[in-house]
Amino acid sequence: MSLVFFPCCVSSSFTSQCESAARVVVDKLGVEIQNGSEFNCCGYPYKGIDFNAFILMSGRNLALAEKKGADLVTNCACCYGTLKLAKSILKQKLSLLEYVNNALKKEGLAYTGKSTVKHLLDILFEDPGIPVLKTRLNGTLHGLRAAAHYGCKVLRPDDVVDFDDPLSPSKFDKLIEATGAEPVQWLRKLDCCGAPLIGINDATAMNLAKNKLESAMQAKADILCTACPCCYLQFKRARGTLAIETGSEEYISVLAFVQLLGLALGVDRNVLGLPAGLLS
Repeated sequence: MSLVFFPCCVSSSFTSQCESAARVVVDKLGVEIQNGSEFNCCGYPYKGIDFNAFILMSGRNLALAEKKGADLVTNCACCYGTLKLAKSILKQKLSLLEYVNNALKKEGLAYTGKSTVKHLLDILFEDPGIPVLKTRLNGTLHGLRAAAHYGCKVLRPDDVVDFDDPLSPSKFDKLIEATGAEPVQWLRKLDCCGAPLIGINDATAMNLAKNKLESAMQAKADILCTACPCCYLQFKRARGTLAIETGSEEYISVLAFVQLLGLALGVDRNVLGLPAGLLS
């Protein structure tokens, strides 16, 4: 199966640097991924509001990938977990499968389950793979200490996403290590960033993000590195809030992994959305 890129709504609207960095890094590494423009939202925001809307939105995306004869690749943990969950549900609930396909008939689409869903981390980990990345990058970012934030949806529920060991994940750390940077071990590594609680309990959402930033700093990390645009946006907001509350800008920097990898590959900082002076 070929691969088609599934754009994240948050990335497209609020963190465009995550999407542009992902596309240029993929191209730079020679990974062939088609651009996808017909897709709608993965359905994640609707899951707790209108379940049928969520399953139809995910099902349509999966059906579009099938029509292209491709597997979906996303740079977002939330999109990844949502689409994987939809695949699992549609495999088990034939009534929902019928509902989705009846709705998709109007567009000449059908979902059969042929296409898989992959996170960009998975693609990089498998092909080109760690040995090739290490050779290409040649320890470019040696001396940099990075705290890897995986994101809840890429790890749990593990019987659905099947990405890595949910209690002791290592893939993302190994990818960071391939750049020459040192992945640190930190206390709140597997905690949620708080983004799912925005609009429900903003105070708790912000505290979760702040606690993670402080935990990464306590581990002497130079940066907090995330593989999800939603988490990236949440940490950037929390960092800004901390700066206002304390009157200090001396807080750990937040980078998306594709930005870090792009930096190691020598991609122009403006393309990566990196502020002047950061990691220079």
